[in-house]
Amino acid sequence: MSYNKHYINNKQYGKRYLSDSQFINTSHCIAYSGIIDRQARFVEENALMNASDWKLFVEQFRRGADDVDSGWRGEYFGKMMRGACMTYQYTKNEELYCLLTLTVEDMLTTQDEYGRFSSYLKIREFTGWDIWSRKYVILGFLHYHEICRDEALRSKIVSALTSHLDYIASHIGDGKTDIGKTSQIWLGINSASILEPVIRMYNLVGREEYLSLAQHIIKFLSDGEPNIITLALENKLMPHQYPVKKAYEMMSCFEGVLEYYRLTGEEKWKTAAINFASAVYNNEITVIGCAGCDEECFDNAVTTETSRTGIMQETCVTVTWMKLCNQLLLLTGDPKYADMIERSFYNALYGAINNELTQNNGGFIFDSYSPLTLGKRGILTGGYKNISAERYYGCCAAIGAAGSALPALTAVTATSDGIAVNYYESGCVKINGLDLMVETAYPAGNTVKITVKNSESTKKLIALRIPAFSGKNTSISVNGETITVENEKSDSFYAEIERKWNAEDTIEICFDMNARIIRPVGIDGKEETKDFFSLLYGPLVLALDSRLTSVGETIPLDGKISVNAHEKVLPKCLFSADVIIGNKKLLMIDYGSAGKTWDEHSQIEAWIKCK
Repeated sequence: MSYNKHYINNKQYGKRYLSDSQFINTSHCIAYSGIIDRQARFVEENALMNASDWKLFVEQFRRGADDVDSGWRGEYFGKMMRGACMTYQYTKNEELYCLLTLTVEDMLTTQDEYGRFSSYLKIREFTGWDIWSRKYVILGFLHYHEICRDEALRSKIVSALTSHLDYIASHIGDGKTDIGKTSQIWLGINSASILEPVIRMYNLVGREEYLSLAQHIIKFLSDGEPNIITLALENKLMPHQYPVKKAYEMMSCFEGVLEYYRLTGEEKWKTAAINFASAVYNNEITVIGCAGCDEECFDNAVTTETSRTGIMQETCVTVTWMKLCNQLLLLTGDPKYADMIERSFYNALYGAINNELTQNNGGFIFDSYSPLTLGKRGILTGGYKNISAERYYGCCAAIGAAGSALPALTAVTATSDGIAVNYYESGCVKINGLDLMVETAYPAGNTVKITVKNSESTKKLIALRIPAFSGKNTSISVNGETITVENEKSDSFYAEIERKWNAEDTIEICFDMNARIIRPVGIDGKEETKDFFSLLYGPLVLALDSRLTSVGETIPLDGKISVNAHEKVLPKCLFSADVIIGNKKLLMIDYGSAGKTWDEHSQIEAWIKCK
């Protein structure tokens, strides 16, 4: 199986890969009805359709709003626009499209006489978070450009972005201001993360100045003070040992490194990104699929996650990790990245979605930080900034929609010879000559039924992702006939079925949800950091919630473990179960549904103390 590759011709590099967003837009029709659908539509209705917020995001550019504190208000427009456009690609909500169009047209009027879209006045430019915010301006416009149906508006956007980036390229680069000198924060990697949209703009308009700027940034990230590309290539240090440890910004830079690989075809850039992602996963990703347990920084979380409390596991980190893994999934076809995304989506991201709409956080849809040991949600709004006298916003509130839309867009993707089913969601999908209906209660249930409603007359490959937790214990049948699941590894894999498909052919999958206890690595010499356990069921982390059972107790880990789905679903949750550990009976729910009062009434535990 190999993924379809989309190419672009340019003068210097010839045929190279386009960005993953082009892959996501492979022509297909999707209409889901499960949790992926519900969350995307919930975010759309309760966050993306707020016209007054969109006006305020644009207003930040008319008054140099970030001058007052060298802030990042300028990121909100682009972050929200990216997530909103991704959501629109799935929902096709015409009201959302009209609102985004009005916002883009309004935003275009804020471009100054120098071509800048900046929330910093010119006298203060190239400091703080200015370039970071200008990055998001480009990304927001580019994502809207992808969905825009008005050719005149598309041309106007390209012209405006060209002026915007021309100004940046004329001031930053070799023989000009070094990219690392445009911010005094995190060794300048926040500014360097503009690499991704710079390359996308080069792909779009082919201006050599943009290629030169990209090369300058690559050199800075390789040989400059951050040194993150070289360190990733050497693959000796862990991310928390790099000169800069800020999780979100560093992952954003590697998204740009992957764009540079697609442009140049030089394997070392892909290798650097793969090495980095592996180091993050092995050393930093927590049980719920997030990272940054030390004030949003990498800190070797596999050893420290049970000893950290407070500000940790930022939603911006969750979404950026999902996006980085998605790029690697589409680039390599390795299903382990889909496993990683699934863990993050069902636990960290779903847990951050405020689907009970409490007002503790000002009514935001997304929480900013996630607890692991005994604690509560809603402790702080991340990236807090006032955007008017009456309204404030946050970075995590702005980025979340990109995460909630991502699985809907990539649950089923085209390959060169058929399709890959990456995530399991009820609904219908038409893609690459196949028309499928999927019925499942996954991740709460362990069965999936896929019915072919129509197919082209040629042979087609359907590749089914088998997650690592199920592996060889997965059973698959086609039209009632069991097929052999072949895989030499114990990790996740794609079960490939190639045949000429007929209408009403069925594929049935039964996963082993493999209820399993895991123990933390902990810190040597601090045994109290090891005296915990977490319980996983399929891709779900189960948790205690003080609304349902006592929390803060020490549970003896002896005897057999059983997980029996609970018939009464209180409070609202994806999954609830009676869990028996030895002689102890616990009522547990999925981590993503726990703690949703966002106050002391629903304290939660994912890492539970044990004897």
